[in-house]
Amino acid sequence: MLTRNDRHHSSQAFTLVELILVMTLLATLLALAAPSLSRSFKGHNLEQEATQLLAATEYARDEAVSQGVPMSVWISPETGDFGVQAMDGYEGDALREKTWTLNRDIHFDPVKATTDKSGHTVAAQFEPDGTLDPESLDAIRVIANSEESISLTQTEDGWGYEIVK
Repeated sequence: MLTRNDRHHSSQAFTLVELILVMTLLATLLALAAPSLSRSFKGHNLEQEATQLLAATEYARDEAVSQGVPMSVWISPETGDFGVQAMDGYEGDALREKTWTLNRDIHFDPVKATTDKSGHTVAAQFEPDGTLDPESLDAIRVIANSEESISLTQTEDGWGYEIVK
């Protein structure tokens, strides 16, 4: 005969059927949420890449001021690379030149702009006083394979760029 304490201990455990039912419900919820999560991660990657490009423009301006040398932000729409270097004809600190690569699902919108001696498209040029050269692109567009895009556009004061969705 079961005592009161025995019944209390036996009701605390889960049966195998209950565990399987809970696991089935969790798997169903995960399957329904996965497409939404996937889109969210892709959008996050696009924002991260745009933020990194924006940081590169800020870095270029800071380096132009600190080195006293005009700096350019270049992009390579074919390879997805972008970077910061001293403008052609000037010698900056080679250790401060930087290069980044976009995520493979993201690319630059091809633009018509000047190219430097390395064959890169010059997107932005910063003068030693930190101002943006008038020949800099008005906007740099980054596009995901899902056709979502984010643009970096010149600020109204002309001192840099900002992210526009």
